[in-house]
Amino acid sequence: MRFQRTFALATALLVSGGLAGCSLGPVDLGDFIGTPSVEEAHEERRAELAPVVADSSLKQAGTLTVGIPADQTAPLAMTMSDGAQSGIDIDVAHALADELGLSSVTFVAVDDAESALAETCDVVMGVEPDEAGSATVVGGYVQSATGLFTREDVTAPIDASALSGATVALQEGSVSAVAVDEYELSVVRTPVTNLNEAFDALEEGSVQYVVCDAYAGAYLAAAYSDVSFAGIFDEPTLVGIAVSGNELQTAVQTALEAVESGGVADIARARWVGDLPTLSSESRITGLVERAAPSAEADAETPAE
Repeated sequence: MRFQRTFALATALLVSGGLAGCSLGPVDLGDFIGTPSVEEAHEERRAELAPVVADSSLKQAGTLTVGIPADQTAPLAMTMSDGAQSGIDIDVAHALADELGLSSVTFVAVDDAESALAETCDVVMGVEPDEAGSATVVGGYVQSATGLFTREDVTAPIDASALSGATVALQEGSVSAVAVDEYELSVVRTPVTNLNEAFDALEEGSVQYVVCDAYAGAYLAAAYSDVSFAGIFDEPTLVGIAVSGNELQTAVQTALEAVESGGVADIARARWVGDLPTLSSESRITGLVERAAPSAEADAETPAE
């Protein structure tokens, strides 16, 4: 699988932080593949929307107030150079509002999904089930996993044997680096400070692979003509929408199902991660061997004779 490039990445802005501990520069894949945003696709429909949820279920009448985790970054959510918010979360939120019959969407940054739902938001995007507290996470419009990328033309997932002795760029200390440490792999690690640096090294041929969050990697890899997705290391975790309250929860779940079954969620993903497939257990790199945990005996100090 190849991620296609039709426009240079020279204007990408570096940002700190990132999914799975990675950092990278924002790229709007609409510039590369010409896919319209969900918001643009639904602009004409909004004038005819009829709400399917009561105003009493919303923080603000007629408006879907959407929480975006403050630490969320590309490709789920980011602030572009013109100050506009973009990303998969933003596109899916607009599509969700359409299905709920709400013509207005407001975005707010949040630190904690549970408290945000109680105080300021109707829904919070990009939440994993164990991050929601007492709130419920519905759907799974993206997945979180540690991905592997290469310049070779491969079909994912590759076998772990291909990594033997290979040079791999990764951010030491990141969640992705920790995931690699869980397996018996004889790779040559090349530390990088951000994903732009990692993919530049891949393009230049100084490394053979890049390890990073799968969505973050696919987002940046789409700017290169010869980068392939090679698989994931771990079981993917579904990332969905946190919501509280029975009435709104039911409505949001139904709306999200419509967004996904109607193909709108696929459009949103394609805009930001190109042709990255939906991640599942079948996307895992084959032949991985988990590193054995140190035994208690090995950890204990040898007694003096």
